[in-house]
Amino acid sequence: MDVQDFNYYYPDYPVPSDLISIQPYAVNDDEVPSGTGDINREGYTYGELRHQPIINELLEAIEHSKIKEMAAACNRRNAKEGFHMFKVDEEYCFWGLRVGPMVPLPSAEEMKSILLCSKKEAIIEAVINKTVTQRMIRDVTYDLLRKNLAVNCDLSLKEAKEVIGNVLDCTPHEDQSSGLIFMVPNWAHRWFHHDGYVKHTLRILNHKTEGEEEF
Repeated sequence: MDVQDFNYYYPDYPVPSDLISIQPYAVNDDEVPSGTGDINREGYTYGELRHQPIINELLEAIEHSKIKEMAAACNRRNAKEGFHMFKVDEEYCFWGLRVGPMVPLPSAEEMKSILLCSKKEAIIEAVINKTVTQRMIRDVTYDLLRKNLAVNCDLSLKEAKEVIGNVLDCTPHEDQSSGLIFMVPNWAHRWFHHDGYVKHTLRILNHKTEGEEEF
């Protein structure tokens, strides 16, 4: 498989103009995803999960009609061909596993501005001192996705968080190449270890010029 295969499986992926590479990443269908957070305790194989990312145990318990449709849409998308993992610019691409809304991510400069407007002095100081943490960035990006889900499904922010993590057993994924954040099943997100957007943004925000280096 090559770039043409990627375009075949994911023709709607917003490929960036400065894209460096797209590479297939082969995974044996017989492998059983496992890892932190007690993922895939049901013991499904990768071959099963890539054709039905949201398992029946979760799908059947969803009561909210819009949330249920989001999960079902992900399953329908993958039912025939199955999810195929690629690496886009060396990072795992979860595009085929996306669930629900896709929200634009802040650029590094936009993130800096957002953090500087924080009500927490410690966060403002971290930006100034170039000691921003992963948690500070994810508090912003995760909130963007939760707010979007809350508005579209008439939920509170607390309910939106519950839906993502427990009802759907998903997690917010910041996709560096597309510049979007969306939900991805936990079994995949915790199995395919990656860095992406957060690492890229931290590198920019915490970069110190020669005159700023500590001695």
